[in-house]
Amino acid sequence: MKFFKRALIVSIIISCTINGFAQKNKNSIRNFSSVNNVGLMEGQAGSAFQLQTINGIKYKSWFGGIGVGLDFYRIRSIPLFADVRKEFGKTADKLFVFADAGINFTWRTDKETKQFNTNDKLKNGFYSEAGAGYKFRLSKTNNLLFSVAYSYKTNTETGRNNFVVPNPWYFTGALLPDEEKISYHLNRVVIKAGFEF
Repeated sequence: MKFFKRALIVSIIISCTINGFAQKNKNSIRNFSSVNNVGLMEGQAGSAFQLQTINGIKYKSWFGGIGVGLDFYRIRSIPLFADVRKEFGKTADKLFVFADAGINFTWRTDKETKQFNTNDKLKNGFYSEAGAGYKFRLSKTNNLLFSVAYSYKTNTETGRNNFVVPNPWYFTGALLPDEEKISYHLNRVVIKAGFEF
């Protein structure tokens, strides 16, 4: 859990540093772009929020970057992913499509820690997202984004359950560990609003 807190803090610091550097050096980094989203996810496990910051380089109608976020759906996690985007149209307002893929780092909440058995361990999994949206130009460098996407993440829970097996020789019970593995494959639809600069 300490690792995930540190990873989140380091990611936020790096993002803020890059953003600040890019703002001060616009002439030297003309193609730098930052996309910051908040999303509402809906799926079989219910509704949850998503936060993302994606920083990268634009080249003509293409964008490529690295993103980090907070995903509160079913099991809280920190997705770290690569993002690729393509814009369409010659006007200031444009249609765009995007695809993300990366690693989903689990980060249990206090409620999830109490819910799961103390012997259970949650392993990191795969994260992906793909969708389309529309970009509204606010100024020369600032844009408002709205998008809809399909999102998928996995986690694996492993643990041991102890059960009693009667011992016919000594007429006593023996505790034997039973290994259990549960794979979570979480499919969601996401509606997002974002700001790009």
